[in-house]
Amino acid sequence: MGAATASTVDDDDRVRVTTLTFDEIGDATGWHVHEHDYVIVPVTGGTFEVADPDGGKHELSQEAGVPYLGQAGTEHDVANVGAAAAVFVEIELKR
Repeated sequence: MGAATASTVDDDDRVRVTTLTFDEIGDATGWHVHEHDYVIVPVTGGTFEVADPDGGKHELSQEAGVPYLGQAGTEHDVANVGAAAAVFVEIELKR
């Protein structure tokens, strides 16, 4: 398992836009805490395993082009467990 690639596209006082690319099955974000509310926009769609701080895990299915919201304070590690590479865009709302 490797690390997902995070490429910051834009970062100003209002938003931070990051593209996350999971080139291989098993690539993961690593443990992190979201500082801000955020929007995820799946580019490819895919299946991910989300690990929570309490040791729990759950599966998350993303559909290409169908965004969803996340909240500040969320702590997790996200790993690609689908059958192919996956890409999504994370838009953090700083205000």
